[in-house]
Amino acid sequence: MKKKRGFAIALVIVSVVLALSLTACSGWFSNNSDPSRYFIDIGTVDDARTASIVANNTIASCVRIITEYKNGSSIVSTSASSGFVITEDGYVLTNRHCVIRYSTTGSDTPMFASDKPMSANYSVVFADNKEYSASLVAYSSSADLAVLKINSLNLPLISSGVKFQALVFETEEDLYYGQRVFTIGNPENIGLILTELTIASPAMRLNKNDAHDTVILDGNINHGNSGGPLFNSYSRICGIVYARIEGANKDTYGIGCAISTDVIIDFLDSIKNADINYKTTPATTGSGDVA
Repeated sequence: MKKKRGFAIALVIVSVVLALSLTACSGWFSNNSDPSRYFIDIGTVDDARTASIVANNTIASCVRIITEYKNGSSIVSTSASSGFVITEDGYVLTNRHCVIRYSTTGSDTPMFASDKPMSANYSVVFADNKEYSASLVAYSSSADLAVLKINSLNLPLISSGVKFQALVFETEEDLYYGQRVFTIGNPENIGLILTELTIASPAMRLNKNDAHDTVILDGNINHGNSGGPLFNSYSRICGIVYARIEGANKDTYGIGCAISTDVIIDFLDSIKNADINYKTTPATTGSGDVA
């Protein structure tokens, strides 16, 4: 009789323990009882947060660039593009084709080596709609890059310590296939817009005569995005958008092109007529200030 009673008690204890284990595993005794917590797409949540952080960290350094090309004193055409501040004293990086045009060809490529670019008025417009005139400092003949400088005559407060927010170049991490990146630009001159992109190829030579590899982007790149910064998830510059690929019938969509950071830095270091104190992530080489 005692053996039967002991067996029954043991059976009850085992049943209770098993029930408690099952209910605990199901979350009934935890603060988070939702089983779906095991299936949350963490990547999606992090991506949404990252996009917001990148935008808020960098928007104050991104600009619209308005270029008015002149023939003598008359304005003959206007273009709108993108750019970004790379130094606290107002140097702005953009694409050559955004700010250079030759009357002989109507593009940023001259017909003859002796051709001179058209004169132009340059304006940079920040996200808060503050607009400043700028001057062309330098441009590259081999890469689609150019530098403007915000005119200090329009900025009486600069001498009192007011500085621009400069972006930082990434020099420690290489781009990789499938990496999610971001750009802020001025597509169709409607204002500064954040676009999420994917690295389709970190380095591709589109044409055998190209001076450098091109970063291929999968995403929505439009006219006006040229000159916009390419950001990684740490809000650092990992390139500059310069084109989108179009088919023979203009029927190719969603493929963009960017110039990598190392090409940009080589260009900045080659400029001899300006002291451009750009910032980079810690690196053993380079003339940029360490950030």
